[in-house]
Amino acid sequence: MDDREAFLQELLSLHHLMLQWAEEGKWVDVAAGEKIRQERLQRFFQKPISKEQLPEVRAALETMLGINDKLMRLVKKGRGGLGQDISSIQKGRRAVAAYGQNTASAQQPVERAHSG
Repeated sequence: MDDREAFLQELLSLHHLMLQWAEEGKWVDVAAGEKIRQERLQRFFQKPISKEQLPEVRAALETMLGINDKLMRLVKKGRGGLGQDISSIQKGRRAVAAYGQNTASAQQPVERAHSG
């Protein structure tokens, strides 16, 4: 295995690791992995691919694209869950605010009756 093949295998390993992180909800790790992935892909393709390496590179890219599709689905799913969490927080804040307003207005007559 030459250096280029080893580098390609590292790229594949990184893709698999990023998918694992996404499945575990480790989004900070996925984001950090994405930066590394972009840099390594750019570095890998700085040199032309030889005809001998073409089948291996093609197969690796197909695998990477498949993993990327799975990652994107997990990201969308994660965002949906995040949107639901934010919506729940906003509803909770509105409920607390409404409770606070109702409590304050309910206490006003009582306070006036005691002060008068």
